Amino acid sequence: MSPRPLAIIGCGQIVTHHCTALAALPRDRSTCAFRIVALCDPSPDRRRAISEQLQQPSSSHLLHGKVTDDESATVRPPAEFTCLEDLLADPDIAKVKPAVFVSVPHDLHVRLATQALDAGLDVVMEKPLAPTIEGCRSLLDIADKSRGMLIISEQSPYWQEVAKARSLLEEGAIGTLISAASYYYESMRDNVTSGLDAAGGLGWRTSLKRAGGGVVVDGGLHWIRPLREFCGDVEEVVGVCRNAEAGLGMEGETLAHALLRMKRDDNTAGTCGNDSYGFRAQPPESGQLIATFSANMMHTAPMAHDVCPYFRLTGTKGELVIYGTGLNANGGGGLKLYNEDSPTGIDLFPKDRQGGFFLGFRGIWDVVSDILRTDDRARARDTVRNAAADVGVALALYKSSNSGRWEPCEQFLP
Repeated sequence: MSPRPLAIIGCGQIVTHHCTALAALPRDRSTCAFRIVALCDPSPDRRRAISEQLQQPSSSHLLHGKVTDDESATVRPPAEFTCLEDLLADPDIAKVKPAVFVSVPHDLHVRLATQALDAGLDVVMEKPLAPTIEGCRSLLDIADKSRGMLIISEQSPYWQEVAKARSLLEEGAIGTLISAASYYYESMRDNVTSGLDAAGGLGWRTSLKRAGGGVVVDGGLHWIRPLREFCGDVEEVVGVCRNAEAGLGMEGETLAHALLRMKRDDNTAGTCGNDSYGFRAQPPESGQLIATFSANMMHTAPMAHDVCPYFRLTGTKGELVIYGTGLNANGGGGLKLYNEDSPTGIDLFPKDRQGGFFLGFRGIWDVVSDILRTDDRARARDTVRNAAADVGVALALYKSSNSGRWEPCEQFLP
């Protein structure tokens, strides 16, 4: 199988983690899943940083498109472009017809994805689908009509702890789920998914117009998706948002707390699921399953990653707790199961394992590779609809913070 040509649109910090994941994908003796043919970013410094990463021995096979033990083999850097228009007009790029990976500020998602889809290319794009419901609806419509596929690369379902917890829930390891709590917390002193720029700020993320919000619609979406994986689709939200950390210079919120009322399990498939999951079924007299979501972004304050779990799932027969030691590539993390056999908890992953959340990047690229290889438009559309539902939860929370009422997510669904 020939490697799939791939052009990267946007060369920010998060792309370094995607490139690491791409380099780690399984490959046979002669070929790999992707061959990176182009980088596109208005900043030469950002392009140079990604190009240099790709030319390292651990990643250079992504430029060769094949595995080689010949250390003298020439490593040809990827072509570089300052804008998508120039990339699409290049005859060499047109000849190989690459898929494009779009990783740019949120307000550019609709325009750049539309341009690439209109050119007949397959598009893989970072979350959020778009920062507005109008943008989400536009992309869903365009993706349905386009020759190319749109795939949203939300990695949190492939975070190993999340995938294992969902499997255990389905197996009935903690009985019927009665409570789910999540807490997304980050300090820019050690966050390497976005982090502080050279000027000590967060760049475009501080702009409400460009980002579409603050911590909820940015990193918080990575926590909203697992809650939906565990609990099902969200019916309505009530919550509050505020800007509590002046040091970040954010126009959007840095702090949010919310209650999420889940749709009652009625034996129909939800957006996240392909089955009915008995562990979600609540007794008729108890009402619907309620989950909590909290997000907190700090400037440089140390945070107690070793104390507060990322997710706590409580069932009639025990608990599952996903924990971590910080959002950095060397951070640890794990999953503990509490039940009758292990009332004080048992660790389900080695305590010295590193990577935690970041190991999910390889998982999503495994899925993307398979969707592209098999031209599976139904699975591609599922990624888009799920991403739109995640944004719908965030937008319902924003509206609730202003109205002071429960707000239905349905009003923000495509």
